[in-house]
Amino acid sequence: MKTIKVITPVGEFTRSTKSDYTHVVVRKSDRAKSVYDKFLSSGEKSCSGVDARWIKDCGFVVTYHTSLRSAANAAQQKYRYDPAAEVIGIYEVAA
Repeated sequence: MKTIKVITPVGEFTRSTKSDYTHVVVRKSDRAKSVYDKFLSSGEKSCSGVDARWIKDCGFVVTYHTSLRSAANAAQQKYRYDPAAEVIGIYEVAA
């Protein structure tokens, strides 16, 4: 297991993985932000599933990809859990 890190204009994102991710797509999502804000105000200690990822990523949608081409293709698609999410950018994983 290794930890990968991506630094973007909206924040720094990390993930522990066995995969060789090279790029991420970061999206702004009102739905993810709402889940994040609700979690912060509720005092909950944990959650699971997609909500957990959105909370870890501070209300942004961050998807990890093994190539620039894969990331570019994903950025062209609607995000499954929030089709209204807007792409902020594609970023390279720090070496």
